[in-house]
This record gives sequence, structure tokens and C-alpha cells, in this order.
Amino acid sequence: MLYSEQDIRRTLAVSLSAYLLYFALFGGAFVGTSVDAPSGEAVDAPAEVAAAVDVAAAPEILPQETHEEPQPEAVIALHVEPQKPSAAEPKSLLGTYQVQRGDTLYWIAGTYGMTVDELKAMNGLTSEVIRPGQILTVSLANIKDYPAGVKLSDQEVKWLAQMIHAEARGEPYIGQVAVGAVILNRLKSPLFPNTLYGVLFQPNAFQPIRNGSFFREPSEKAMRAAHEALMGHDPTNGALYFFNPRQSSDRFMHSRPATVTIGQHRFMN
Repeated sequence: MLYSEQDIRRTLAVSLSAYLLYFALFGGAFVGTSVDAPSGEAVDAPAEVAAAVDVAAAPEILPQETHEEPQPEAVIALHVEPQKPSAAEPKSLLGTYQVQRGDTLYWIAGTYGMTVDELKAMNGLTSEVIRPGQILTVSLANIKDYPAGVKLSDQEVKWLAQMIHAEARGEPYIGQVAVGAVILNRLKSPLFPNTLYGVLFQPNAFQPIRNGSFFREPSEKAMRAAHEALMGHDPTNGALYFFNPRQSSDRFMHSRPATVTIGQHRFMN
């Protein structure tokens, strides 16, 4: 049988206590000392005996077992807030837009260089449903002034290049700049809508909207032509219309005097 270290220590302490107690009671006879005490007085045991008795009598103190509840691992929850315009944005950088028939939040947001989430947050919208006549607050922080006399966002510049590419990708570079200039002339004219989106999507105004070619990525050449038109270069002398007389039999177009012909396109007011 195997004994633990605590059992051995306890046995030794008891044995030592018994030996010392025996010595204290009877040892005096051997060394000529008496352990008798007057009646009513307590007999003090030697310090060694008291210490041994204390050791023997003291309850064994066992190490306490700890039952710690397993702590759950910390979980970091990432909460992505929708991107919102700064609350401290100056009022001078805010404007309003009245929703027109056919508008979507995507096109309105792009017009002002915003994301749809930013536009919704700014107006407290919980869905993408809007109605004609509704007034929306928009950010003007991403609108740039151009020498041609217009203010456009980067997204609108790309839309301009897309239409140039769709209408004049087979034309010489100067002809592509001319198409861009006509679009900008319409944007500045009171005869046409006052937003680039409105000009481009005006019913029956541009065939690429109907056949879907407008939605293709613009070429690098078309992007350069768009920027040159925005810098104020207008090879058409202020024209508001253009068409290819070989491909169109439109009487209205054929009846208007031309200001200039560039490539296959005739430009007129």
C-alpha cells in the first residue's frame, strides 16, 4: 500500500506528540524532578509538547479546489455603418434636387458624386422608392466647375464620355469633341433639361439610350474628348443639334441650317 506525503507527515506528528507527552509525564522520575503541582494549578507542559500537540490537533489544510467557470472567448462583432456625409458639412455644400419622372436614386446620386447609401442617409430614406416632385437634399462637395460653364461630378463626366463614345466612336477626334460640346450646349440652354442626366435621357434625344450602347465603357479617346469639351473647346460654334444626314431622314434635322460639318456629322442650331 502506498502512503501519501501528507499521511506520513501526520503519522510522524502523532508519534512525536505521544513521545513528548510520555516524557513530560514520566520523565521527571528519571531526572529527579517532580511534575506534581499544587491543587488547582494547571501544569504547564513544555513548549515542545504544546507545539507538537498543536501540530497534531490542527486540522489538515488541504489546497482548495477552484471551480472556475470557463469564460467564453471574446467575440468582436463588426458593425458596418453605412457611409454618411459628415454632420459638420457646411450648408454651402448642400443643395436640393426635385425628383423628375423617370429618376432613380442611382442616377441622382451619380449626378452629385454620391453613393446611393449616402443619398438615402442624407434624406432619411429607408427604401429606394422616390416620387416625382419630391425634394431631396444633395451634397455639392463633389461638384466641379469647368471652363465650359457647367458644374459636373466625376460620374457625370464619365456619362458624357459614354455618350461621345456611343455617338461618335467612328468619327475623328475633333468630331468627338464636337459631340461633347453639343451636349454641354444643351445643358446650358433653357430649351433643355438642366441636368446632364436630363439631357442625355430626354425622350427620343439620343439613339444610344434606346439601343443600349450608351451603357458601354467609354474609350480613352472619348474621355479625352469629354475633358476637352469641358475646357471650353466648341468646334460647333454653339450648336444644339447634330445628326448624320446619310443615315437620318428626319425632316426637322434636314430643315435646319448647318453651322459646321465634321466627319459624318452635321451640326446646327
